[in-house]
Amino acid sequence: MRNYLLSTIFLLLVLGSCIEKDPQTIVSGILPDFKNSIITLIPVDDYFPGLKSTEALPTVMTDSLGRFKFSFTSTDPNFYQIISNNYHLLKADIFIEPKDSIYIEQSSWSAEPKFVIGGKGSEKLRHLEKDFSILPKDKLFYEKISGDHFTTELEFKRFIDSIHFERVNALNSFSSIPKVVKKYHLNTLEAERAAFLLEHLERRNYYTHGEFGYFFPDKTYYTFLDSIDFNNDFSKTTSAKLLAGKYLTDKAQLAFKNRNEEEWWKENLNWKLNFIAHQPKSAWKDLMALSTISEYSFGLMADDFFDYLKLFEENMQNHFSSDFNRNRFELNIASYKQLQPGSQAPDFELPDSNGILHKLSDFQGKIVYIDFWGTWCYPCIEEIPDALSLQEKYKDRPVIFIYIALENSSEINRWKEFIAGNNQRFGKFLDNKPFPGIHLVAENQFRNEAIKDYKINFAPTHVLIDQNGEIVKARAKRSKDIHEEIDKLLNQ
Repeated sequence: MRNYLLSTIFLLLVLGSCIEKDPQTIVSGILPDFKNSIITLIPVDDYFPGLKSTEALPTVMTDSLGRFKFSFTSTDPNFYQIISNNYHLLKADIFIEPKDSIYIEQSSWSAEPKFVIGGKGSEKLRHLEKDFSILPKDKLFYEKISGDHFTTELEFKRFIDSIHFERVNALNSFSSIPKVVKKYHLNTLEAERAAFLLEHLERRNYYTHGEFGYFFPDKTYYTFLDSIDFNNDFSKTTSAKLLAGKYLTDKAQLAFKNRNEEEWWKENLNWKLNFIAHQPKSAWKDLMALSTISEYSFGLMADDFFDYLKLFEENMQNHFSSDFNRNRFELNIASYKQLQPGSQAPDFELPDSNGILHKLSDFQGKIVYIDFWGTWCYPCIEEIPDALSLQEKYKDRPVIFIYIALENSSEINRWKEFIAGNNQRFGKFLDNKPFPGIHLVAENQFRNEAIKDYKINFAPTHVLIDQNGEIVKARAKRSKDIHEEIDKLLNQ
């Protein structure tokens, strides 16, 4: 009996060792434009371009060639993207099932177009290679649609439509791909066509005449929107998320067609928030709401921005179609709320031209005026005479002027020469003398971690901070116009 029991236990152990535990799903490949970079694999459901995710996600570092490998446990099939700094890298969303081992090779932006998918489970994704051969989304394609190649907007539309229908026909020729994959990709194609056509309206005047301003097309141009069902399935794709902001901007531009540019910049974001608030609850409404967050950096310029944001937040509280999207919205607007007047200014630490680190908090007790600029930014350089006059006016007062240069690594030596007054081209703005004030550098420009809380995405940007270290205005007036606000703080 004892021997039988031991034999049974031994057999169970042997069988148990043969059972696959936590079978791994693998996604590997090469992304030559992202060498030695931190990348993340994310379900498309959890992703919105430019926004932080609420979920913990698998993250790896690519090697010096851009090679990567994700190995994780999955229980459900899903569409995925690979992201870096909250923006996607793959030219298509990838459908992955448990135990798949997918290999993806995507060419560099400027190289000969290449998009290859192989490995276990790749059969259901073969249509993506064919689609890429029709529309490679490479440098040459974007150069073509970004120039004055098309005489009229309708000619551009015919060009985009011809590519779109070729892509649809190619997809329909793959009879063996799963229904869910085909439906998803058809929605992707519809969203991408719409995005190309709406983006053209934003840029056409510049392409054809070198002028800024929205182009208002013939009404027949908009027929592509008739084929889109803005339902929950359509709203799942990465392409739909990219489309939402362009769709909303087009609606706003049409509403402001007979109003001037100043009114547009002052009021268009508030118009968008009001428009969204009055739409019926849907996933598409969620996407439009989330798309506005990328504009809040500009919205901070308006004195009533936080009033409108609070009202919009209250209106949307029970009108998101999912708790997930509501939580994502709340997570991503929280960092903007930190920039409200009266909030403690986020501290930072940055080096000067000698590598000595300086903290914002070192200057508490004094008024601080921060100018985010760059040696590559001509409007910033044009402002230097006003900056010099401003410093001269307050040279004997408790006012600190900090100039934070947003520079790439390759530009830092040029910045050092510039602030020393040694720049051959622009030294005249400084009378070839050193630039006074406290000069710090934010390497990697807008992506610098130390300044991320200030939501800087354009230059010049100015911030005014009071003697208590509290924000007066996160988007303050420029050097020639800020006197009144500084005088008011000095007289308190």
